[in-house]
Amino acid sequence: MTTAKIIRHRHKYHHYMNDDLKEVKEETHFKIVFSDPIEMEKWKEWCKKFEGEYDYDKENSCQRGKLPKIEMFRDEICWCDIMTYYLMHVAGYNFYSTIHPYKGEVYIKEEGSNYKAVANTFDGNDL
Repeated sequence: MTTAKIIRHRHKYHHYMNDDLKEVKEETHFKIVFSDPIEMEKWKEWCKKFEGEYDYDKENSCQRGKLPKIEMFRDEICWCDIMTYYLMHVAGYNFYSTIHPYKGEVYIKEEGSNYKAVANTFDGNDL
């Protein structure tokens, strides 16, 4: 069995002026983690196939890459949407659980799954 996790990182920035809180800004970033390193390479190649780049900055816990261009996601889109789509509809993973308090999701792929052969021909622009 192979495991994949989509992990959410939230960053809050507090702006003070003379000890008075003026503004709180929050940014959310997502990273994907695989139990099998080969799966990460497949994910990166899939992103490149659609003119994207997965480049997660570990030191700053944020995404520096470029979203893949998938026709069905031409309007509002984020890394979380792309990652979930890839795991479930391209790579053959199934949703397993959430990471509480909601900090991400866990997906699993059973060994010997024949979904892989179908997934290689489904690129996301077929919909």
